[in-house]
Amino acid sequence: MIRGSWIVGLLLTLTLNISAQDANSLLWKISGNGLEKPSYLYGTIHLICPDDFVISDELKAAFKAAEQVALELDMDNPQEMQGIQMAMMAPGGIDYKGQMSEEDYNKLDTLMKSKTGMGMGMMKGMKPFGLLSVMYLTILDCTQPASYEGSFVQMAAAQSKELVGLETGASQMAIFDGIPEKEQIQWIVDMMDEKEDSKGEFAKMVADYKAQDLNALYASMTESPEYAKYEAELLDNRNEAWIPKIAKLAKDKSTFIAVGAMHLAGGNGVIELLKQAGYTVEPMAN
Repeated sequence: MIRGSWIVGLLLTLTLNISAQDANSLLWKISGNGLEKPSYLYGTIHLICPDDFVISDELKAAFKAAEQVALELDMDNPQEMQGIQMAMMAPGGIDYKGQMSEEDYNKLDTLMKSKTGMGMGMMKGMKPFGLLSVMYLTILDCTQPASYEGSFVQMAAAQSKELVGLETGASQMAIFDGIPEKEQIQWIVDMMDEKEDSKGEFAKMVADYKAQDLNALYASMTESPEYAKYEAELLDNRNEAWIPKIAKLAKDKSTFIAVGAMHLAGGNGVIELLKQAGYTVEPMAN
């Protein structure tokens, strides 16, 4: 079954190897291990309705104190953003009609028309992950969601801060290229069938996010069989790859680092990996 939390945040992930955080916080200070100035780590939710979107004064202060900004992707680079859009396309098209029942295909066709104005005849050139991203909007209770990453891009520009990415869009999209197409198409069918369940699960996740409860967010993902199957690709490998990059950035300049909140908690999460690397990572009031 596709869980609402499976779709959010680039359809991010969780492990059963839970290492509980001792404080509810999305904002953390990184210090020690030879750093001359602290850096800051923040967990985001990639899309959220405006009524639930908050950038606190404490978060603004941490952002302002940093000298540069690191997101998962370099989102102020037009070429990078264009590359992601291209990576979502399947040049030869995908035979969705041949891999779904007629009823499911017609349901998907109607859904795409309502959300994009284009039916599946025109959308067949998009990979399943692209369609899932569109479908994600159907579980939101708003038509114009807010974005923490988008806001941080604007704030960085306003404060003349350099913005960098911890990975590339191509590497993110490659994760899904490694998952069988047929399996991803089944995710689409499951999400259509379980839309109301997904909406309820997403509402619970938003409540946990607003409570800054990383442990609750993290635990919710244990219910996703899709996560368990692709744990390493979706979360662990990426977290491990980010640590040396974060270390270099923090050594060079005080850095504000923002990644999906699901990446922070757990035994293989960014907080724990930074501690293992010798850094002091402390929760901040937010």
